[in-house]
Amino acid sequence: MARSAVALLAALGMTAALAAMPAQAQPGPPSADQDRASDLAAARPCCVVPAGTPVAVEMAQTVSTRTAKAGDAFDIRLAAPLIVDGRVVLPQGTPGVGRVVQSSGPGIGGKGAKLILSAEYLNAPGGAVKLSAMQLTGTGKDHSNAANMLGVGGLVFMPLGLAGIVMTGEAIEIPSGVVAAAKIADDVTLQQVAMASGEDYQRVQAVFGQPATSTGWLNVPPPPAGLGQVVFFRRKTMVGIQWFNVRENGDALGKLTTGTYFIVPLAPGLHSFTAKSEPELKDHLTLKIDPGETYYVESIMTHGLVLGAAELTPSDKARFDQVSGDLKPAEVKTADAGR
Repeated sequence: MARSAVALLAALGMTAALAAMPAQAQPGPPSADQDRASDLAAARPCCVVPAGTPVAVEMAQTVSTRTAKAGDAFDIRLAAPLIVDGRVVLPQGTPGVGRVVQSSGPGIGGKGAKLILSAEYLNAPGGAVKLSAMQLTGTGKDHSNAANMLGVGGLVFMPLGLAGIVMTGEAIEIPSGVVAAAKIADDVTLQQVAMASGEDYQRVQAVFGQPATSTGWLNVPPPPAGLGQVVFFRRKTMVGIQWFNVRENGDALGKLTTGTYFIVPLAPGLHSFTAKSEPELKDHLTLKIDPGETYYVESIMTHGLVLGAAELTPSDKARFDQVSGDLKPAEVKTADAGR
């Protein structure tokens, strides 16, 4: 998990110096005008939060493939206070809204269910604070009761007492209390709510913990300015020699055989990809692409009735790094329209 550390800052007071001053130099009670000035200063926006600032977002309700549809909204909340220069500008528990990107049940050929969620915004006193880079995904495996969960920001953990996302029959549930990383989407100026306490810093550290890194054999450069990108890959195996094209809106993006990968820069927004290995076995995956972010999609062949089915599964950098030593560049933008 990619995590960030925090540090506590303390200031020393001048009580002894004030006590040593002559009595006539001691400040008197504030006047009404001074009170009004202090109130105005306290209410004035004080802190610029730059785009890309990490925040921890918590699911405030359970979302299931059994009932959720793409486009549905769900409740989220801030899992730890947002602190800028020692000031809390968004307190823990600040409510917000997430959106269902994809909700689909298991398919033909052993394809698992998919549930993909994104964070939209937090409700601050001055208006909505847009979020990006949270793509919380739950994927079932081959009609089994096993499932994976991951997020593009690296931080995903379950509430106490839950070992993983819930499989109810063939449905996937991401329960209330799951925490994932997101980012502030745009520069925003927020008001001070309170001075940060030791407990506030402890909560941030408890959520984010210590940073972790993942390295592999291949270096994935950042996306071009203003764009996001998706890394499609298929690990090398001794079986599953079939190849298939990954497409968007019917246009081929790349051809994946065993042990290959390719990278596609994309404009921000929703993108729906398809992969087809047999005429009747077609899989699709929808992602919300944010600028400056890199997403990973692993393409696998499930155990179908005839030759197996192509499946596009949300993945992460750690998984890509793990298999990258056996990957080579794939053919991109193939003109073959037969697949």
